[in-house]
Amino acid sequence: MSQLAEFILVLVGSFSIILMLMTVFFFVLISKYRQNLIKKQNEALNNLIIGQDTERERLSRDLHDEMGPRLSSVLLSIGSIHSPDARISEMVEETKIELKSAIQDIRKISHDLMSLTLVKFGLIAAIEELIDRLNPGAIKVEFISNSDGQEYDDKIKSHLFKITQELIYNSNKYSGATLISINLKINPEKRFLQYIYTDNGKGNPNYNPADAGIGLKNIKTRVGLMDGQFEVEMIKGFKAEITLNY
Repeated sequence: MSQLAEFILVLVGSFSIILMLMTVFFFVLISKYRQNLIKKQNEALNNLIIGQDTERERLSRDLHDEMGPRLSSVLLSIGSIHSPDARISEMVEETKIELKSAIQDIRKISHDLMSLTLVKFGLIAAIEELIDRLNPGAIKVEFISNSDGQEYDDKIKSHLFKITQELIYNSNKYSGATLISINLKINPEKRFLQYIYTDNGKGNPNYNPADAGIGLKNIKTRVGLMDGQFEVEMIKGFKAEITLNY
């Protein structure tokens, strides 16, 4: 083989090695870029959810501690109005009815934003109250738990309650289900928690996690904030399972 041929062979070989190294370099660079992008997206979503929860709690307290008592005070003042004029008396009664309705609406909105029962009495009582407050004729909900009286971190209580709210809302609105089952089990010795939610709705055998809606993505993010695992199955109805150490 001539020197020129050897030189060309070495040159081609060197170029091939350089090209391969550049390919590996760009692959690693793109991979790191994607990882950083996903990390930043997750951090942004986490911060968004935490910010939303904080704002909900602030608004709930404002409604409960300020607007509710103010309207109640106005209701008492109006109730003290007495007039021989039948028309005025009728207007007073109508105003009292409207105020009572507004106070009830404020209490409902405040509760939906943040459960005071959750703060005062814990997760189990809050979920039971959530179920009791469902409209008559709505989906039947069966709730079983062996964790009554168990103390959880405030973050876990808040996330599990909001997850339950979201799942019941989704079942009620989209699934066509007639029955929901919620099972919350704990192992106190191992400090292990398992939360299983199922409904008998229509499901979606072709479900792809990549196509999950905002609600399920938010739930997945909340589970991630608790350092837990989240699995969804829609072959028959809907099933969500959360496991974590508390």
